[in-house]
Amino acid sequence: MTAILIADAEHWHVLRAQHVGGSEVAALFGEHEHGLTKFGLWHAKKAPGPFAPITRQTERMAWGNILEPAIAKGVAEQTGWTIRKVRTYYSMLPDLALGGSLDYEIVAHERGPGVLEIKTADWLVAKGWQDAEPPLSYQLQIQTYLACTGRKWGCIAVLVGGNDLRLFEFERRLQTVDLIKNAVAEFWQSIADNKPPPPDFARDSATLARLYATVEPGKVVDMTDSNHLHELIWAYQQNAAYAKTAETAKRAAKAEILTLIGDAEKVICGPATISAKTVAGVDIAYHRADYRDFRVHEKKGKADAT
Repeated sequence: MTAILIADAEHWHVLRAQHVGGSEVAALFGEHEHGLTKFGLWHAKKAPGPFAPITRQTERMAWGNILEPAIAKGVAEQTGWTIRKVRTYYSMLPDLALGGSLDYEIVAHERGPGVLEIKTADWLVAKGWQDAEPPLSYQLQIQTYLACTGRKWGCIAVLVGGNDLRLFEFERRLQTVDLIKNAVAEFWQSIADNKPPPPDFARDSATLARLYATVEPGKVVDMTDSNHLHELIWAYQQNAAYAKTAETAKRAAKAEILTLIGDAEKVICGPATISAKTVAGVDIAYHRADYRDFRVHEKKGKADAT
């Protein structure tokens, strides 16, 4: 185990690119809370620049970062623990490119130093947790940190619904740690062998769009004999038609709702609530990345000609 002082944000990104981090481990098991897949992670580590994971920061994630120090303070007051912010990256190199940067650490504790990971969750989401435990992605993350730091215990503190602080304490589980290490070792070996995992076409669509963002000008391929491509073209066209119909119906329903609620900012209708705040317009300048102008054209037979 190596403890590396993080110089700045750029240094942290460099270290993160060189390791499978605690917040990424769940992707290897199909359990990542924000939908990162093993395929997406593979390309992110193979080519960190072009294929850095697309992680759209939600409003909850943004508020989670803002509230993190306050939650840590609340944990300290509720438990009496001595808690300290961590600015160190823990790495298992040279043995294994597995690492992570902790949120906080628990010090001067009778059980020895511990790891403190802080999360926020909507109460409806937390209501669906099995056996009242946090999701597997959280547990894999803290077990990774325990493995990287050599510490024996840790706590996941989750602020649910903005007012319900829940503490989940975990011992280091050697069997889980071994599973994580083996999965990470196999992952890096697949990169060395240049053998990416199979994609999940629904969840990996953004990664695949970036992977195949460019074309060879003038290149034409005849795949008339591919039955599978014919099936995919049909599926694409059918779903495009369904989406167009659904979007039209959605816009019509919204328009009719607006005529009923008028200028009300909030409307209660039995168990349903409509929020219709005004969002101020802004001028945004941005760089658009390369993308494929993907369209499907189908030749019409003589019977279809008009």
